[in-house]
Amino acid sequence: MKIYENIKGYFLNTNPEVNDYSNQFYIRSIKEDRLENKKPDEIYIEPHKRDFFEIAVLLQNTKNIQIGDQTLPVMERSLAVVSPFQTIRYEKKTPNDEDEGYVICFKASLFHHFNQPYAVQNEFPFFKIHTLPLYHLSKDDFNEILSIIEEIFRESRGNKTHSFEVVRSLLLIALYKIKRLTQGDEGIVTMNRFDAVMSKFEYEILSGKDGFLSVNEYASKLNISPIYLSECVKSSTGKSAQKIIIDYKILYAQTLLHQMEKSISEIADILGFNEVSNFNQFFKRHTGITASQFRKKKD
Repeated sequence: MKIYENIKGYFLNTNPEVNDYSNQFYIRSIKEDRLENKKPDEIYIEPHKRDFFEIAVLLQNTKNIQIGDQTLPVMERSLAVVSPFQTIRYEKKTPNDEDEGYVICFKASLFHHFNQPYAVQNEFPFFKIHTLPLYHLSKDDFNEILSIIEEIFRESRGNKTHSFEVVRSLLLIALYKIKRLTQGDEGIVTMNRFDAVMSKFEYEILSGKDGFLSVNEYASKLNISPIYLSECVKSSTGKSAQKIIIDYKILYAQTLLHQMEKSISEIADILGFNEVSNFNQFFKRHTGITASQFRKKKD
């Protein structure tokens, strides 16, 4: 499956005059694109992935985007968030398309303190990789977020001094406000009970302070049986609960491997492995390369 890395060149983002801050950030207006009759390229109708985060701040939206196995429902005043490596596809534009709002794409490298994908997800747990986090906000809460996003759009389209720093700071403010509004997944829109449990499961993985737990331990935190947790996860994602934990563990391992001051032995210990050899076997089994090879690849 194709993975796209170029933020500015992705989808409709082809305006050469707009700064992408070294391929780290881009914001577009859905309404502006629609009025200019821009539409998705045929290649984006096929399922694909990106290596950057996305936040869609939607005044209104129609069913024209599919994330994983779910399609965005018709809603007003909603937020849809997509993480790197989530599968996404765009349906063909229809004459009744009246989507309106803004779409922000950014890479973890935009920030200093959490400049790898897992670090962003750990700080902002609403960025999940196996469910579709879609939030419906009250009018006041939505307008508060929208005002920040509109300021980001104006700043990014200008050519003022310190534009990068202003955009990055405003985006951080927006992310923390979204975190506050979505804490505990209040307001999340889910399609069925399986997705609701899956969303809470991912929230526990991302917000946990005691490292990665077992399926039984996560089930206990959710006050459900391990069998029911496994059933919900399988129905929602097609994967086992254990595979979801492994996916996040690998993502965290890759984040730690970017930190060159940490030895592989230290990283193995952080991830709960008693022996470095066990960590190396685990990493290679799930990525196809060793931890050392991954680190050298990123040099």
